[in-house]
Amino acid sequence: MDSPSLPLTGRGALGASRRDRRLATTLGAAAILVFAVAMGTLLYQAQFSPSLRWVLGVAFLAAMAVFGCVLLLRRTGEPAPLVGPAPPRGVRMGELDALAAAVRRASRGLAFSQVVVASRARAAFVERVRLALGLSPEAMGDAQRDPVRLRRILHDPVLADFVHQRVGDLDERYRWAVEARARRGFAREFEAVLARMEAWR
Repeated sequence: MDSPSLPLTGRGALGASRRDRRLATTLGAAAILVFAVAMGTLLYQAQFSPSLRWVLGVAFLAAMAVFGCVLLLRRTGEPAPLVGPAPPRGVRMGELDALAAAVRRASRGLAFSQVVVASRARAAFVERVRLALGLSPEAMGDAQRDPVRLRRILHDPVLADFVHQRVGDLDERYRWAVEARARRGFAREFEAVLARMEAWR
């Protein structure tokens, strides 16, 4: 009774693959050799036969026509789909969403959100002033603690009052928001400060 054949694994499969590649290489070389011998014979016979030269010329023109059609079809095929540019990675949508949510809560009168929004706006404006004046972070921090120097730099007492902050004093973070609510309300006071910050040069 014959035993069932087992699939080739490991070295057996690798050896079979190598034999297949060698066989394919040998057959390819033999086909090229046969084609070269046949073409040589036809070209030699064409020296003595005008009809054979005519047949070979027609065959050459037909081969060139087929080759040209293949190139033309490849160039006029369906183009690759257009791919838009990758979205920029510099924008952090999570931070923008969090800030937008804080602004909405601040507009509803929530005190902590008002402090957060004012602090973010203050930090952004202080950085803009620092870069515009060419100051170091340490020098800008010193100016932020000095209300007289702030007025000389900003030329605006409202902005100087908004920016002034004693670093390390937790109550100072809440000072402007509390005073804004006591004056005309946080929303109106903050909108006025934003307008002055945008107009500052």
